[in-house]
Amino acid sequence: MKAQDDGTVIQRFCIAILQKMSVKEDTIPIYMKCGIIDWIIKLLQRSRISEIHIFCLDFASALLANILHSNITIEYLENNSTTCKNVI
Repeated sequence: MKAQDDGTVIQRFCIAILQKMSVKEDTIPIYMKCGIIDWIIKLLQRSRISEIHIFCLDFASALLANILHSNITIEYLENNSTTCKNVI
């Protein structure tokens, strides 16, 4: 997914699948290990200078919200303040 051009059909489906699976707490550590938070933030930043399919932005934002809302993520960010500052 990360290697796809922004907005491709493959990227849209991958983001949607990841977002749907993100409601399960078990998937959050895997997402964090793969750097999904950073990738989503960069995608949203790229959307300010180039047009990215709205589907990607909607599902990526929902995915980010689910990840950040997880108790696992909150605990991780509380214990790793440097990482938390770098997210912003």
